[in-house]
Amino acid sequence: MTKFSLITNTLRAAGLTLALGTALFAAPAFADAASDAARALLPAKIRDAGALNVGASTVYAPHSFFKEGTTDFTGYEIDLFNEVSAILGLKPNYTEAPFQQLIAGVKSGRSDVSLGDLGDNDLRRQEVDFIDHTRLTFQLLIDDAEKDNIKTVFDLCGRDLGIVQGTTNIIFKALAQCETKGLKPANFIEFPDATAKDQAIQSGRLPRADISATAVGRYREAAGLNPGQILIPAPELGDLYIGFIVDKGNTELANAIEAALKILFENGRYAEILATYNISDLNLDAPGVNIGQNASNWVQPKPKS
Repeated sequence: MTKFSLITNTLRAAGLTLALGTALFAAPAFADAASDAARALLPAKIRDAGALNVGASTVYAPHSFFKEGTTDFTGYEIDLFNEVSAILGLKPNYTEAPFQQLIAGVKSGRSDVSLGDLGDNDLRRQEVDFIDHTRLTFQLLIDDAEKDNIKTVFDLCGRDLGIVQGTTNIIFKALAQCETKGLKPANFIEFPDATAKDQAIQSGRLPRADISATAVGRYREAAGLNPGQILIPAPELGDLYIGFIVDKGNTELANAIEAALKILFENGRYAEILATYNISDLNLDAPGVNIGQNASNWVQPKPKS
């Protein structure tokens, strides 16, 4: 059985169904004044083309990933963006992109939009604009045998921890307090992507103690991908807003996407999609362009060289 079969079968057994986001793009999804107003905000070039080039990472399920056995994109961010595109009367043309290249994709013009677990923070905002739609919260993923030894984030002080190049340095901010608490500092080991980090943990090169975004952790737990490990709350890590990105100053496109998202918030589809992926508690009250400063992790430490 493939890993993708395992994921699908386990989720079905748990009563979770993944929406595939196969919206019909031949006509706008909603023929009303709000949809017309959202489409009117689009840059004329994109509206005339009738399509959007979208860069998407595929390593952070359930944000965006490949449907089992195919190269068809699925995930909750894909579902949201498919419906946004339908409202705007556009066809999204998805291309897989490494997480580290999502920002470069919109800046170079290869992509009109990028998505896939992108947290809105002060460093990234210097380069791109965010259309924020949900929150990231965080948990600790530990060996079940260590549940009496690791009860808070600060129990990770003095340990080796894997981090992924280009990701938000949430753990740096929290564990910078280790020494002031009289504890040994953590030792951070950088990996090119999440897969390489996971392999290091599975092989024993790193201890099986990690930080997990709540959505990703729940997905992997439901799919049985972390045997012998448990998730525990990590409120010390705060939260971060997550969104679709466009090139800095691409205001027309950002505003059009925001307007389409507002329709999904108001008609109930936003809540339905989040509920499908067991992430209803990661909702925002309303979407917004560049509102990430409302989250606790808006200000980020600079990446270590």
